[in-house]
Amino acid sequence: MNTTIKFKNFKTDEKLFVIGLTVWIFLQISRLIALQLINDINNDSESEAWMYPAYLDIFSAVLALPLIIVIIKWRGLLTWTATIVYLVISIVDHFGNFTTTSIVGPPSIVEEGMDPLLIPIIQTVVDFVFLILLLLPKYRILFFKIDKE
Repeated sequence: MNTTIKFKNFKTDEKLFVIGLTVWIFLQISRLIALQLINDINNDSESEAWMYPAYLDIFSAVLALPLIIVIIKWRGLLTWTATIVYLVISIVDHFGNFTTTSIVGPPSIVEEGMDPLLIPIIQTVVDFVFLILLLLPKYRILFFKIDKE
């Protein structure tokens, strides 16, 4: 029976890549803070311009755990594609944050004295790094390798 290659059979750098990717996606659960932003928008204490980025944050947070599970258990074309789409949507969200911040100012959930662009810039860079790595044959193959048992 042919199955995707087991994690225990990965080389060290391959394990680090999968662990790093899953940890990064897990950290996206913190984007649920956008629920507070949506609440502020609904209470008219925040600009409606923040609604689109907030919804994309919720999307990223809600789909993080299911994506981690499929990356760990069922790697293949669908999982690889879902991971690519997830990262692209996350990057689009960050660009929405940049645009909205430059037009209406930072959201109320940004802490006092904090640069409102710093976190989205860091997130965008990390998303781009994982996106590029997923497109490289060395790491893309982790989703398509077959163990012959």
